[in-house]
Amino acid sequence: MRTIQLKHIIQMGVMGSWLTILTSCDLSKTNVNPNASSEVSLSAVLTGAETTLAFNTGINAGLLTNIYTQQASGANGDAAPFDNYTTSPGYFNGTWLGYYTNVLTNLKIIQQTATKQQLPYYSGIARVLTALSYGNLTDIFGDVPFTESLYGNGITNPAYDKQQLIYDAIQSQLDSAIVDLSQPVSANLGAVPSADDVLFKGTVANWIATAYTLKARYAIHLSKFNATDAAQKVLSYLYNGATWRGIQNNSTDAQVVFGASTTNANPIYQQNTNRPGWVGLGASFVNLLNGNKVTDLNTTPEGLYVDPRRAYFATSYPTGATTYQGSIAGVPGAFSRIGAFYGQATSPVILISYSEAKFLEAEARIMLDAADPKAQTALETAVRASFAKVISNSSDPYSTPQKQTDYITAKATLNGNFTHDLETIITQKYIALFLQPEVWNDYRRTGYPAIPLAQNATHSANPNGQIPRRIPYPQNETSLNKNTPAGSTYQSPRLWWDR
Repeated sequence: MRTIQLKHIIQMGVMGSWLTILTSCDLSKTNVNPNASSEVSLSAVLTGAETTLAFNTGINAGLLTNIYTQQASGANGDAAPFDNYTTSPGYFNGTWLGYYTNVLTNLKIIQQTATKQQLPYYSGIARVLTALSYGNLTDIFGDVPFTESLYGNGITNPAYDKQQLIYDAIQSQLDSAIVDLSQPVSANLGAVPSADDVLFKGTVANWIATAYTLKARYAIHLSKFNATDAAQKVLSYLYNGATWRGIQNNSTDAQVVFGASTTNANPIYQQNTNRPGWVGLGASFVNLLNGNKVTDLNTTPEGLYVDPRRAYFATSYPTGATTYQGSIAGVPGAFSRIGAFYGQATSPVILISYSEAKFLEAEARIMLDAADPKAQTALETAVRASFAKVISNSSDPYSTPQKQTDYITAKATLNGNFTHDLETIITQKYIALFLQPEVWNDYRRTGYPAIPLAQNATHSANPNGQIPRRIPYPQNETSLNKNTPAGSTYQSPRLWWDR
């Protein structure tokens, strides 16, 4: 196996946030002390980068932003301030460092080394993951260091790039990744990714499909600027003519499945094990699972069309009962919590999925033609893909094939009215993409689902108590980087694509 010289990898350390639990993941073969041996395998760097990206996406991006969209709740302990946006900016240091130090630095090394050694498959994978990492960062914080980032002590005060430039670079990075991954195996002058690629075991076709689906994701983010252009680009990325080229099915979702041991368990499982009761489920999300409206009281009895995924996404409350209840945003107290599908040691962290790809198609089609019958087909495919992925108990009376069909008829049927249909698509996507950061992006783009305001959430960093549109820059950045824009709050300045 080829080895590379390491000059810039920074050793992983404790970051101080209740959300940051990366230090429990055994990445000792990937992140090395710069004063120790100067060699590590390219294979090990890839494995570590993928795993650490999944940890960051699951906790520092996903769970954090899903509290804002009221899928989850900061029910108790140090998680409670996340529920009404009173968190100290110091807590966001973990999110920032988790991506820059623990993921992007290693991905840069992979790209540079793979290019030098003519290993386009490694380079292509690193490019896809780099695009996703910068996408998560800029969708959380807005303008961030890009052009001058990842130079270590060479540039101690990196400039902040405009989000528009970063978005252009993300699309270019994905284009370059597709070119790299489309090369023949013989173009690799050395070993190609295999078991070291924990997402796809080196199957480049799956990486290419992921790249095209990510291109569609970032295209739809610009729907506020020009909905028609955004929709056309989404379909052009997902289809090559009439041939689908996005993620093919549930088995090719871009996800990391974690292990059963303490050192490599799912990050949400570790969070709940180490800090039980801190994180619950939000009333808005549980209301939808109960077949009710997001704005209903959290004690409203279940409706006629209960979501077939309820028992997999949520735990019952009280324990052992058949009822489910979420926490009111801004009011401490845990009721139902994250269920078995995402809450076990071996649960996955999903980066992007087939279900999301089909939701993207459905939204794009109604933007171009509210009466397009293919929109309904795409929506139903998206929902059924989520059912197939999540539901595992055939004896669950709420999850029978007939219950699934009844639910789609009642909750996921379009009628040709654009406003109604957009709300339907985004609401179903909100449920299917449970605990994924893309949910917050959709809310900021569309306003759906129309979740209620959190209680006790009006303060200087969040005037008028509105749902956050961004996260303030981390304390470390504002203290140490003179180029950090001043005055960021939860509401301003809004992200470039959110204006």
